[in-house]
Amino acid sequence: MSFNVVVHTPDVVGDRMAGPGIRAWHLATELAKHVPTRLIARSEGNAPTDLTLIEHGSAAAREALRDASVLVGQPARGFRKRRREQRIVYDLFDPAVLELRELYGSAPSMRQRIHLAAEWWRLAEALMRADLLICAARKQRELYERLQSSDAQWIEVPFGIDPAETGVCEKSKDNVVIWGGGIWEWLDPAGAVDGVVRVNELGLGAKLLFFGRSRPNRNLVDRRRDDRFGELLARGGPHVSANEEWIPYRERLSWLRAGKIAIMLHRRTAEADYSIRTRLFDAIAAGIPVVASAGGFAAELVERESLGVVVPPEDTGAAAEAIRRLLMDDDLYTTAVKNLERIRPQFAWEVVTRPLVRAIMQWQT
Repeated sequence: MSFNVVVHTPDVVGDRMAGPGIRAWHLATELAKHVPTRLIARSEGNAPTDLTLIEHGSAAAREALRDASVLVGQPARGFRKRRREQRIVYDLFDPAVLELRELYGSAPSMRQRIHLAAEWWRLAEALMRADLLICAARKQRELYERLQSSDAQWIEVPFGIDPAETGVCEKSKDNVVIWGGGIWEWLDPAGAVDGVVRVNELGLGAKLLFFGRSRPNRNLVDRRRDDRFGELLARGGPHVSANEEWIPYRERLSWLRAGKIAIMLHRRTAEADYSIRTRLFDAIAAGIPVVASAGGFAAELVERESLGVVVPPEDTGAAAEAIRRLLMDDDLYTTAVKNLERIRPQFAWEVVTRPLVRAIMQWQT
């Protein structure tokens, strides 16, 4: 079979997507401009792509994995070299082992301990077997290099944006704060709820909107998390609301532009230090200023480029003050919007994927 690439994700690619599915789709789209590329994913609804999309776990997926010249994907069950002459690229943008540690807490069940051990094993295998390794930020590479047992080369590919989707951010008439992602255990949605409530207690009307109660990947439904989400909404009273369904991918920027602030808060964890917060890039695309907890790629970028306000983790008062400042200080707000528009081109998917495209094209020759 002629030289070809397969991009693999166990996540959903369709009308509604989370970070891993979005990333896999865009990596495949950019690679397809240069070399025949197929995408393996779970499909739900209409996939936003002209790529050849193969259903995850199908016989066609197994055949595509076997016949590919280059495999690109996160460490996952079933994703490995099938032939000696294949090249494999492991994408380590998501520190899954650190997320699982927070997800399962201090007293994990036997099943959870087995799952976590399996993920550590997959990470170790990736760091040993890869022909090329991808990180999303330099700090991630520093973490993984301490565990690496091979001489595989590294490239840095952060998350990206689609320039065709971007537009000028018109100032919203309402003081709406947007929480654009999930409510995972390592995050701090309660801090956002309490911060908005406090802003209202100070006499400045504001509302917090969660993009959705459900998750785009139906395999990740957690009823306990749904119960906690219900408690959060009750805690916020009339100042907090959530869409019942996850926002369709193609509509997310319109929803963001209807708000004034994007908020992404986390707790003090190791995950926070090594994350990139994929929803930051939606805020860049929409041109909406950000309130972020200190620690990790997102906060460092927000602070360095003056894209909003960075606050200490788990500090409700600081979060409330950051929201108040962005709503009341027109100069601060306008500066942040201009800076978001200024840095936007450097995060276009076509730009951030260039190191990956170059590496794979070298193998083709």
